[in-house]
Amino acid sequence: MRDISEQEFILKHNRVYGEMIREERRRRNLSLEELSSGILSRTALEKVEKGKAQWTKLTGDTLMLRMGISPEYFESLSSGEDLDRWKMREDICLLVPGDSEQALAKLEEYRETYGRREPLEEQFLLKAEVVLMLSHAEGESEGKGHHGRESWFRAGDILEKAKQAVECTVRSGWEQSLADLCLSPGELEAVLLVGAALFVNGREEEAWTLWQAAWEYPKAHSWEERTMMLILPQAATAGIRQAYAFGSFADILTLSGLSEREMAARGWEALELLRRNGAHCYVLPLLDALCSLKEDLFRETEYSELLRQFREVFREVYEWFNYPGYRMWQGISVDNTRDAGNTLKMLRTFYGKSRENAVYDGGEVVVTPRQLEKIEKGIHKPSYENYRRLARQYGKLGEWNMPLLETDSADVLALRQKIVTLIEYCDCERAEWQIGRFRKMVNPEYPKVRQDLLFFDAILKQKRGGDLQECLEVLMEALRCTMPDFEGRDLKWWVYQREEIMIASNIGGFHRRLGNFDEAKRWYEAVLFSIEQNSKRTGIPACGYDIMTLGYSNYLGDIHSYGYAAKLSETTAQKLLQLYRIDCIQHLLYHVAWNLYEATSEIPERYESSRQKWRKAFRSSRTMAVFLCDSNMSALLEDRKTKYLE
Repeated sequence: MRDISEQEFILKHNRVYGEMIREERRRRNLSLEELSSGILSRTALEKVEKGKAQWTKLTGDTLMLRMGISPEYFESLSSGEDLDRWKMREDICLLVPGDSEQALAKLEEYRETYGRREPLEEQFLLKAEVVLMLSHAEGESEGKGHHGRESWFRAGDILEKAKQAVECTVRSGWEQSLADLCLSPGELEAVLLVGAALFVNGREEEAWTLWQAAWEYPKAHSWEERTMMLILPQAATAGIRQAYAFGSFADILTLSGLSEREMAARGWEALELLRRNGAHCYVLPLLDALCSLKEDLFRETEYSELLRQFREVFREVYEWFNYPGYRMWQGISVDNTRDAGNTLKMLRTFYGKSRENAVYDGGEVVVTPRQLEKIEKGIHKPSYENYRRLARQYGKLGEWNMPLLETDSADVLALRQKIVTLIEYCDCERAEWQIGRFRKMVNPEYPKVRQDLLFFDAILKQKRGGDLQECLEVLMEALRCTMPDFEGRDLKWWVYQREEIMIASNIGGFHRRLGNFDEAKRWYEAVLFSIEQNSKRTGIPACGYDIMTLGYSNYLGDIHSYGYAAKLSETTAQKLLQLYRIDCIQHLLYHVAWNLYEATSEIPERYESSRQKWRKAFRSSRTMAVFLCDSNMSALLEDRKTKYLE
């Protein structure tokens, strides 16, 4: 591994997150006060921008989301307590609105467990309560057979709590002009709930004005699509529901300012946004709303049939994996986040250090061995400075948030993501053209940039039929850009970053294709073990886990371990549903079908019991491939439908 100077890391690794916030804030003509309002002090944000402050995952992501930038471009470290809080909030999300009794108990538990809460946490709790209250009011109305507001006896309480939720982080006077404020998708969601509460209070005109402002906000503020998808699906759903709340769209036409066709177009726009970005947040409520509309409202009459197919497959898949199709979403995910304490433990183990040796940074003792033990277990939260000093001895000089590349440009990170997507969909010509643009915008001397360029070269060469051994050697060179000389070390204890997961997965895959099955197994199992270690607190595996397990499933198929391969793919699909983006689920479902089919061919007596499941998995895979606009996968499945369905 080439020696990487400390200055190289410090220049474009340690402080780049803060630099990027500052540059994006200035580009949008936002003051420190505007961006930080309600969640941080001006001074605290200034320290973040200078790379001198420690913050929580929730706060860091919200700063980026307020500017319309996706947090998935970054990799984060969080304390054990931060991740425990996220997990409890996620438990609440999975209960709201379907299980109100347990959800309310969990909300109470959260408040009792965490007496000191960030404004964003309190906003989340209040939003959950409002959703439950609205759901209860809607149920009572339907139960009594009313179309009006007479049965909504708690309408005033709902409105008051909804406003409290918004005002946890948004300054007073927000109703007059949302456009002048700096808001995240989660805050806009609170605004939509106020609109819903206004509607049930009979204040339809105010409700529609607020709904229109929330819908227009992301485009007016030039948000990226991957941030828009966190709010537009529920906005479209809310709009359609309100438009038809009393059975006739014409009754509220003058208030909404939209025709039926325009309202349908907004629902279509939100759904296509999810499809382009491989996401499923709020997809089932949105499909329900769209399926309730008349067929002639869509530009293509067959679109209504497609909507019904999508709704059916999501219902079937959610039921299969016992996953709530109607749920809240937090607004942030943790698949790009690692536990700071566990990270220190794994790195220490990788290098074979005792705690007594690991607490010494070359100059002095940073913490006591006992304190390090508590940090590793997540009992204690390391300070910003202590974590930096403990981690630097392992070459991990990044701070609490870091981009996937050494860059201070969100545009570069967005371009990188576009290249990865093009490669995933085997669009090699467009990928190469975008890589040419990418090279002109980055410094190829930085480790993670160099790593990406080598990775792109190896994968494109392989897809064009290049020599696998040569491709494998390029991938090994790419991995060494950020990993130490790993020969002789136990790879399962390395803390793999996202690109390292993708590279290691392909290294395992190339070994498999070359017939080096022992090496393939070693790489797959080491990386999967590492990912599972990092996901213990949340149950959410790191980004790239699905790609890794698909490769491992191929290996298992090669050695005829079909039953285990089918189970692995099924388990991975279940975990994938917990994330916003599911753009690999069509492959996972097909792997379930393929492995079950092959397993049954060797054990004929299981044919009838397995046949129904592989048919379901194959059908679901086909429809998901269409939903995710995966034409290559759709063509493959069309070619194989006779084998699996007839």
